Amino acid sequence: MTGTDFALELRSITAGYGSTIVLHDVDLAVAPRSVVALLGPNGAGKSTLLRVAAGQLQTRSGTVSIGGADLTRARPVRRARAGLCLIPEGRGVFADLTVRENLRLMTPPWRRVGADDVLDVFPALRAKLDQRTGALSGGQQQMVALGRAWLADPSVVLLDEVSMGLAPLIVDEIFAALGELRTTGSAIVLVEQYVDRALTMADHVVLLSRGTVAFAGPAADIDRDAVQQNYLGIDGGHTDLPASPAGHPPGTAAGQWA
Repeated sequence: MTGTDFALELRSITAGYGSTIVLHDVDLAVAPRSVVALLGPNGAGKSTLLRVAAGQLQTRSGTVSIGGADLTRARPVRRARAGLCLIPEGRGVFADLTVRENLRLMTPPWRRVGADDVLDVFPALRAKLDQRTGALSGGQQQMVALGRAWLADPSVVLLDEVSMGLAPLIVDEIFAALGELRTTGSAIVLVEQYVDRALTMADHVVLLSRGTVAFAGPAADIDRDAVQQNYLGIDGGHTDLPASPAGHPPGTAAGQWA
């Protein structure tokens, strides 16, 4: 694939906070309608990479392209208009507003849609529309947060730990909804603590460690035990990880989708 063929492409990203560099020359390429699991131990730079993609954090070097357009210096709203949607860690809902008001605020001004699509996916919210969002359970708040992925009609959705702190039955509902989301045609980048679930859903995997790409390739090619070891930080090395296909170095887009 060429750069114009990707829903989202980050090239040679170096970024951080103040004098601290978190990401070192990181590549991430997301094909249309694909699911990419972005995995790694705590502090590996996963959330930072999503923030760079969304425009919440500027790069020190490297480029960010959405649908083939270079938006490296574009503001978050320009990236949203280009088709990018970020569901941040911690849900990002307005606790003092009702569910209806939250969904209305999540609807971009360039979209004229109602909440029906969201309510079809999360029917439990129908009876909660006029309730204060902060009074809902954590799982229902996450459903509200995920609603923006249907309201914005994005080409690529970035999901940061959407299952965090939720009961297993609610996690099942959330992942069922993500399965429906991929059928809408959106590409998905999934940062997720449930590694097996992420790998089952994913077409491709990018594994970060200490701000660099340790592995990038098809989900079917990766050793799940090795991912668990690296994800949990039990084994600091990467000797058990498979090589990137086609002889490309780990982390290159060519290695992912040659």
